[in-house]
Amino acid sequence: MNFKKAAIIFGLIIMMVSALGGCSGEKSASGPELRVGVIGVTSGELFRKGTYILAAARYAAEEVNAEGGVDISGVKHSVKLFPVDSGGTSEIATSMALRLIDQDKVSVIIGGASSAVALAIAKVCEEKKVPFITPVASTNKLTSYKYAFRVSYTNSVQAAALSRFVSDKLKSESVAVLYDADNTYSAELATLFKKDYSKRGGKVVAFESYPAGSREYDAQLKNIVAANPKILFLPNNTKKIQIQARQAIKLGFKGILLGGDSWDPVDLLRNDIFKNSYFTDHWFPGLPIPGSAKFEVDYKKKNGVDPTEMEALTYDAAMSVFAAIKKDHSDDPIAIHDGLVDMPPFAGVTGKFDYNNNGDPAKDVFISHLKDGHVVLADTIFVE
Repeated sequence: MNFKKAAIIFGLIIMMVSALGGCSGEKSASGPELRVGVIGVTSGELFRKGTYILAAARYAAEEVNAEGGVDISGVKHSVKLFPVDSGGTSEIATSMALRLIDQDKVSVIIGGASSAVALAIAKVCEEKKVPFITPVASTNKLTSYKYAFRVSYTNSVQAAALSRFVSDKLKSESVAVLYDADNTYSAELATLFKKDYSKRGGKVVAFESYPAGSREYDAQLKNIVAANPKILFLPNNTKKIQIQARQAIKLGFKGILLGGDSWDPVDLLRNDIFKNSYFTDHWFPGLPIPGSAKFEVDYKKKNGVDPTEMEALTYDAAMSVFAAIKKDHSDDPIAIHDGLVDMPPFAGVTGKFDYNNNGDPAKDVFISHLKDGHVVLADTIFVE
């Protein structure tokens, strides 16, 4: 991360910490308010994703408020954010979701930087009948919650897209997988990929797991290298995959690295190990999506940095909420839920989508390629 972006994120953390008492950090406006909870995380492995969520939610709120607020039956409501820190754990996320609903009286919650945290928030919101939208959590388990929505695709969708890409584009039959058995996202995506790829006639020659907290993967990687795969699939977070890839190469792996949407190109572009690797993506600057270029320019002008996919996804989450509220003329949580389900396809900066009846959007999966120091589009795959 460059110094300028680090300084901005540090500033965001200070603002978010000061906001944990229930204040949004925004100047209070006279008149009616639309109260929106935002659950991010400002520490630990998901620190960067969590601060991106908070930054993008604030950007969306400021954009709408600059136009007078959200129109509800002819009355403008200013958006007031209530940002909180999940601490990256399900337990804290549960407590924060309860506080946002019971104490701060929010009408909707946006956030959840991981599948486990998103599931904890979704459980609370289901009981309280308050809609929740996660920008990025992809676990299939979220689908069962009526009040949970997501802007990202599901693990089933990205697993199918990855297996199709490996079969059709990389022309390879041998894949090895290394995943975190105790991580909801990692274990689910690994299992779904293996199942789908095997159905396509592909060969998963090694399927190795490790327990949470591991930093040494020699035993699993020795088994993987011995199986001589052409591709190593690492559906794990960016911090872990850099350790895993380095150890795999040290042990003799010479093939292609493959990842899911948990990979963060901000770090990986600076690591030569990941040259020519591929991973699923939701968005990156330069994609030919209507409205995307304007968002890039405006976001950078406002914040001094280029937006990432997390900021684009969060922006779409917030703006789709505002669109649903305007459509159904109510900030009542149940009405917002119904509006999100029933509204026509939303033209977001990450693409056009609707939430269907189960909260899961039907949208393209982008396969990104790290090439010559840049992220380039390798393929676009739609999974029905």
